[in-house]
Amino acid sequence: MENRLKNRSGFVNILGVPNSGKSTLLNKLVGRKVSIVSHKVQTTRFCVKGLSVCTLEDDSQSQIIFIDTPGIFAAKRRLDKAMVSAAWSELKYSDKVVFIHDISKNRLNDYSIEVIENIFKIHSNVILALNKIDLLLKDKLLERIAEIKKKFDFEKIFLISAKNGSGCEDLKLFLANAMPIHPFMYDAGTISDLPQSLLASEITREKLFNLLNKELPYNLMVETEKWTVNIDNSIRIEQTIYVNKDSHKPIVLGKSGKNIKRVGSLAREELQELLGCKIHLFLFVKFKKNWMDDPSKYSSIGLDYNA
Repeated sequence: MENRLKNRSGFVNILGVPNSGKSTLLNKLVGRKVSIVSHKVQTTRFCVKGLSVCTLEDDSQSQIIFIDTPGIFAAKRRLDKAMVSAAWSELKYSDKVVFIHDISKNRLNDYSIEVIENIFKIHSNVILALNKIDLLLKDKLLERIAEIKKKFDFEKIFLISAKNGSGCEDLKLFLANAMPIHPFMYDAGTISDLPQSLLASEITREKLFNLLNKELPYNLMVETEKWTVNIDNSIRIEQTIYVNKDSHKPIVLGKSGKNIKRVGSLAREELQELLGCKIHLFLFVKFKKNWMDDPSKYSSIGLDYNA
């Protein structure tokens, strides 16, 4: 009972510019996939919570509620503005903030510096996670770290590889000890607050992004329309892929339906592994002009249409 009273629970916001590795880091810290990953920029469209429980040295436990946010960039379109607004909106409620930067690509550019400065205006203590350190020679890495330290006074800097896990446990343990003393906010076994139907939609969208890559129009959306649990505990899932141009349908379908079949197969395999049961997945492609101007498409994933 005494250790339970010492338990900790709090929120950690993971921020960064697009393609810095936020979702990969979240999945690694949680130990299970809760956020989709692709090379396409702005893959994450809404805030996703992933939970991890750590046992501390005094045998008390700490529940970390990680929040993966859309990448922060100069938004112009309505959807982009809603995504960036969602990223900033969670910041003020966080106990800790982690800014992740892909150190292998470049130095902190002017936009990244501006983003970090704005984060410091809201949070005085910011943690820096320098990602993909394995792709940089040690001398170059040390040089860039020195440059960063001259610009900002981060609470702590962690050198990580979100992909292979290097440095991630040290980051998680530091955050676990930094959480406020508080009873668990979620049941101990909870991994994410994302509804299964929405996770299924996201997994199909990830497969579309990864399989079609440059050919795929960014402006598409996947919705799970039906979710039926059968007598044998298998699940029938029906999803609609919305494109906002009729000319995009053949791209998604592929010749003789080759693309859509491959996407369905990959999504079904992953869903079966995640949910532990047989999945019957049915995909439909529909043209819906200006779906990005439909307020209901925003509210369904927790975005503010008027952001």
